Amino acid sequence: TLKNNYITLLSQYKNAGYNAVVFQVRPAADAFFKSPYEPWSEWLTGKQGRAPIPEFDPLTFMVERTHAQKMEFHAWFNPFRAVATTQYADVCANHISNTKPEWFFSYGGSKYFDPGIPEVREYLIKVIVDVVKRYDIDGVHFDDYFYPYPVQGDNKKFIELPDDKTFQKYKGNFTDKAAWRRNNVNVFIRDCNAAIKKEKAWIKFGVGPAGVWRNKREDPDGSETNSLSAYDYLYADVLTWLKNGWIDYAAPQIYWNINHQYNQFEKCVKWWDEHAYGRNIYIGLGAYNQESGTAVGWGDPNEIPNQIAITRKYPHVQGIITYRSTTITKNPMNMVNLVKQKCFNRDVMMPKMPWLENSPNSPEATIIKAPRQYVVHWTDEKQKTLPADDTPVFYAIYRVKGKNPDFVPSQKNFLKFTDNCDLRLFHKGKAWFRKKFYTYKITSFNRYHVESAPSKPIIIKYSKKDRVE
Repeated sequence: TLKNNYITLLSQYKNAGYNAVVFQVRPAADAFFKSPYEPWSEWLTGKQGRAPIPEFDPLTFMVERTHAQKMEFHAWFNPFRAVATTQYADVCANHISNTKPEWFFSYGGSKYFDPGIPEVREYLIKVIVDVVKRYDIDGVHFDDYFYPYPVQGDNKKFIELPDDKTFQKYKGNFTDKAAWRRNNVNVFIRDCNAAIKKEKAWIKFGVGPAGVWRNKREDPDGSETNSLSAYDYLYADVLTWLKNGWIDYAAPQIYWNINHQYNQFEKCVKWWDEHAYGRNIYIGLGAYNQESGTAVGWGDPNEIPNQIAITRKYPHVQGIITYRSTTITKNPMNMVNLVKQKCFNRDVMMPKMPWLENSPNSPEATIIKAPRQYVVHWTDEKQKTLPADDTPVFYAIYRVKGKNPDFVPSQKNFLKFTDNCDLRLFHKGKAWFRKKFYTYKITSFNRYHVESAPSKPIIIKYSKKDRVE
């Protein structure tokens, strides 16, 4: 069943060391959730418009299960694709492409929302904000599709997009159609971010664009690559979004191997690191290339661990996203185990986003002695009066050996995350406790993943006559 499949997949992600899931909830103007605007997805039940049997809301279930694993859930939307394959799709009568046909154009065997129509952009934002409002998601994610990828005709030239009428109607002062298209996408990204943050300011909004913004041959500020560029062909000016703070992160799809002939992996990573403009960069890795076992340049089992090691050399690269989930389930070339062993061998904090900061209060920690155990307990009476985005949602526990009240919490002395308000320390018969001091500090995290100042230190000495200082 869907529930069991997701539970299994989530467990595999957790065991592999991941701390977030990016799940596609809206593939083609349809939904993996109960939507007031769009039908159930055919990729969920096999037929568009058919509800799950027995009926339930998969998105509510997936978010709850993901949070139970102390992982983030990012809802992935494909905003402009409406019908994936017009030749074979069985589109239901109430699908938006049937009720508002004037909003769409067909291209390359698919049907797309026309980004140049203001009502289209307003509708898409309404659909997205509905999910933000009703579900406890942590982020909204778009992939690389804005205007569609160009398709070659019989003459080997790219077929022009059929949006002349829209351009004539809505061009305003624009004379260059390419600049107008980019502006349409810019306005959509800007307004979408504003609407999301107005509803829930802690929601992270990010995009996974094509791996090349522009090539250096097209723009002096471009990368040393030779690839179809997001700016020129998809009309996605990601640098404008980063510069203006319209997205919280970019996750460029650098789906090439380290020694790719035209798009060398590290050159691409370095370029994005140098163009972060104060936002986070998460590198998208093409782990799926190892699934076939025959992809050129992907024969080294350590390709993905080596790519991750490269990303960690660059200060603005705060993480990675691997595509796709089947790579986790199939584990080609023992990749998952190698990544776990070499890269994901300990829990880490979520990347910080200082522009969202709104620090929660420090926990007030105390110690309670009980039979065969100590209980470190903490509370925050002030949180009862805090708005939802400031209320602590989980806690971090730090521990160092010795009597060290001045230690600074860091990744090196991080012990664990918890959403409980106590830590039970069972000490009887535990040799590592004997005649030793341990110092603990607790911090809280709010929905922005902003960390509070630490609690006062709790110092425990374990011996035959255990005592607390």
